Order: sequence, then C-alpha cells, then structure tokens
Amino acid sequence: MKSKLSVLRAIIWLHLLRLLRYKYGFLNMILTDTMWYMIFLLGALMFVPKYEFEVAAVITFWGIVLWIVLNDWVWLIGDWTWFAISAGLVDEHIVYGVNPLTFIGGRVLTASLVTCISLPVVLTIFSSIAGTAIFTVYSPVYLVLGFSLMIVYSTMYALLLVALSLRTSVPSIMLDVSTVILYIVGGLGVPVNRMPEPMRIFSILIPYTHAAEIVRYGALGLKPYYGLELELLFSLVHVAALGVISIATIRYSLNHVRRYGVRAVGVM
Repeated sequence: MKSKLSVLRAIIWLHLLRLLRYKYGFLNMILTDTMWYMIFLLGALMFVPKYEFEVAAVITFWGIVLWIVLNDWVWLIGDWTWFAISAGLVDEHIVYGVNPLTFIGGRVLTASLVTCISLPVVLTIFSSIAGTAIFTVYSPVYLVLGFSLMIVYSTMYALLLVALSLRTSVPSIMLDVSTVILYIVGGLGVPVNRMPEPMRIFSILIPYTHAAEIVRYGALGLKPYYGLELELLFSLVHVAALGVISIATIRYSLNHVRRYGVRAVGVM
C-alpha cells in the first residue's frame, strides 16, 4: 500500500503533466474565464447609477469573481468525472487502493491555476473602466480569508456532486441546480443588508453568503449584516457541516461503487 504522501504527489504530478500536454486547452480555459468575467461585469454595471458606481463596481467585481470560482470548481472538478469513468480510471484507482475522489479532486489544481492567471488579467482590464478603486483593499487578511473560504466551500461542494454522480450515474453538472441563482440569493453579488428580510434569513443557511460578506469587508470595509464575529462563526460552522456531509456522501458512494461498480450511462 502506497503512502498517502506518495499518492498525493503522484496525483499532483499527473494533473500538472496533463496541463503541459493540453496547454492549448488550458489557455482556452483562461481566455474563456476572462471573457465570462467581462461579460458579467459589464452587464451588471450597465444599470448602476453614476453616484454609486465606484462602490458598486468593487462589490460587483468581487461578487462575480466568487460566483465564477464556484462555477469553475463545479465544472472543472465535477464535469471531469465522465472522463475518469469512461477511461476506466475510477475502477483502476479502487483496485490499487486509491480513493478515486482524491484523483478527481486533483482538478482543484487546474481550477486554481485558471483563476490565479485569469484574475489579474481581468483586474487590469476592468481597472480601465472602474478606476483605481478596484485595487483598494481595506483588509488583505479578511479578503484572503473570505476568498479561501469560498475555495474550500466550492471544493467540498464539487466533490459532493462527484460522489452523487458516481452513485446515481447522473452527470454532476445536471445535479448542480443551485449555482445559477446563488449570485443573488446566495449573497455573492448582493450584500445581505440589501436583501429582502425573508432572503436575509435564508442566506444564513448558505455557506457562500458568509464568505462573500467577509470578502466585501476585506475589500471595502463594509460591515457584515450579522457582524464580523458572527460571520466568522457561521463560516466555521458551515465548513464543519459541509465537510461532514461531503465525507459521509463520499463514503456512501464509494461503498456502493466498490460493491456494484460504476456505470457511465448518462455520463458520456
């Protein structure tokens, strides 16, 4: 049985090697991401009054960044499941005693690199429209913390979808029915204090809301609706809850796959 460290190193090397071999596909992902950023940013700011433009531009920018991060993680991790299944890699990893979710989850590296490269490009282009206010950061620590929480939530959510996809043979993208509405309902693009009261209460249950509130505080110094201390507490609770749900679902799905095998019907 190989050590966990050697397995992790092999998975990282696999995904880095794949990026080098499919470098034009990697470049295409970066360009596609950049285009989506600009389409949503420019579309959202078309309806912002001039007197609110500076603050709204920063809120909109970080909201769309978080939303696209969520989409990237779901697509680049979840949608890769069909490849792993059709290539027989899920069964092969199980035979060798390696959790296939660890192998598929290695796509976090790809998603992170796409975001890290496309984000500075978008930031530079967008600054010519929104001005230098976009570079202003109130608290780098909280900005990084909120962004890191979003990555953790997105990774666990994507792996949860992968586990459900392995169990149901339904593509994980088709299982993702919430991402489309989360920009507003999930508080990614709209601060909680600007939501209707029923939506504010509902937003407490959504992990991404708290990551977005912390990011807005880090970028602009906007006080979270429930207070910074409560937002941090909510964030930790959601990390723990989503982690428990994801781990339980992954174990259940893997036990089913080990017993009955994995079917690619509907995944191809």
